[in-house]
Amino acid sequence: MLRLPVLLATTVALLATFELPAQGRGRRGQRPGGEAPPTAPTPEAKPAEATDTKPKQYLAIVGGDVYLGTGQRLSGATVLLADDKIEAVGHNLTLPEGTTVLDAKGKCVSPGFVAVQGFGMGSGRGAPYADSVNPFDPEIKQALAAGVTSFLAGSTGGGATPSGSNAVIKLHYGSVKGMVLQEDSVVGMSVPLSLADREKFEESVKKVKEYLQAIDDFPKKKAADANTKEPQLPPGSEKLVAVLQGKARLWVSLGGGGFNPFGGGRRGGAGRANDLDAIEQALDLARMLGRGVVLQKPISAWLVPDQIAATGSMVMMSPRDRTPSDPTDPDRTGSNLAAAALLAAAGVPVAVTCPGGMFGGAGVGTGGILGQDLNTPHLDAAFAVRGGLDNRKALRTLTLDAAKLLGVEARIGSLEPGKDADVLILEGDPLHYATFVTTAVVNGKVVYEKGKEPLYRHLAR
Repeated sequence: MLRLPVLLATTVALLATFELPAQGRGRRGQRPGGEAPPTAPTPEAKPAEATDTKPKQYLAIVGGDVYLGTGQRLSGATVLLADDKIEAVGHNLTLPEGTTVLDAKGKCVSPGFVAVQGFGMGSGRGAPYADSVNPFDPEIKQALAAGVTSFLAGSTGGGATPSGSNAVIKLHYGSVKGMVLQEDSVVGMSVPLSLADREKFEESVKKVKEYLQAIDDFPKKKAADANTKEPQLPPGSEKLVAVLQGKARLWVSLGGGGFNPFGGGRRGGAGRANDLDAIEQALDLARMLGRGVVLQKPISAWLVPDQIAATGSMVMMSPRDRTPSDPTDPDRTGSNLAAAALLAAAGVPVAVTCPGGMFGGAGVGTGGILGQDLNTPHLDAAFAVRGGLDNRKALRTLTLDAAKLLGVEARIGSLEPGKDADVLILEGDPLHYATFVTTAVVNGKVVYEKGKEPLYRHLAR
């Protein structure tokens, strides 16, 4: 039997052991007036969100004549890149410590060219494009040498309802990551529509607009009545919803199917001298949607630039396409080399592409009437200059306006802070036939240098 003193000592020691932590909490968290702390456990503090402490990699292109892609030019300016984005553009920029500098004095700096139609160049077989792109395709280097840093691959669709499967591909040579900018930013339809197809499409637009309005109203109705059911998407309307939400551009083919990488002819498949009726039907779709559409290679757009502008629509064209006028009405028929200039003067965004080749190739690639239009994407913009388009606005047909037609102008097409770091350094004017790209940067990485590649390094001016 334990003696009483030993038992008491053991009891006191045990009580002290269990009480000390409680006393500590009381001293640190006791309420005023000596009240005991709350008995409920205090919630644990959430760990601080992890922050990216990795230092940025800076690259500065210094001293060149910088074409912003918007129609403006800065002489002797600097373009500062931070990782894969444009950090700043201007004069007298302070460069962070450790910045890699590319000397562009005596040269021109431009946004990477955006080809609105293309094939090959590592683009892959189809959706999901990230699973099939080839970042080591030799055609990528060939395209970069010509200034192309991104292009639309795949089909823009066609028919009486929006369709298509495509992706904007970036020529990020050597790395799959960053090659697919966006999938399905473009959907397509064809006109003319039969009366039945037009009425069906109009009804579909009405239903989708009602659906989108119901989605907007749903939270309020749900708060008032917990039994309210969420609106259901009309069957088969996903593409149309994307258009009405501004997530996809609607391209309209005038009198034929959508972009076919294996089709096309010397005149882009256009055998008519006037397509004003088809243009009007396309603009009627724009008015129905309340959003501009993209007219694919119209012949007669030069006759109605103000009407196109009024709907917020855009035009994709090939200035090298030629359609003879009707001898009985030469002033209202046929193509016009001044079309791009007339449309731009009315405020219509215009993007250029090459004609369809005699043996196929309806976009920038290794086919085409020059044998390989992949070598000369600037040539079509130069033809627009020949027709009276201002030289700097002509550059927009390959940069900012081309990006607008693809619905990705928030990411590419101009040298502005926050946009993707896709930049060219060129020996001279971007649209001059004798100009070579000396350096191409995609996603902030140097992916082409003329002096290190066999394509043109042996050529000097």
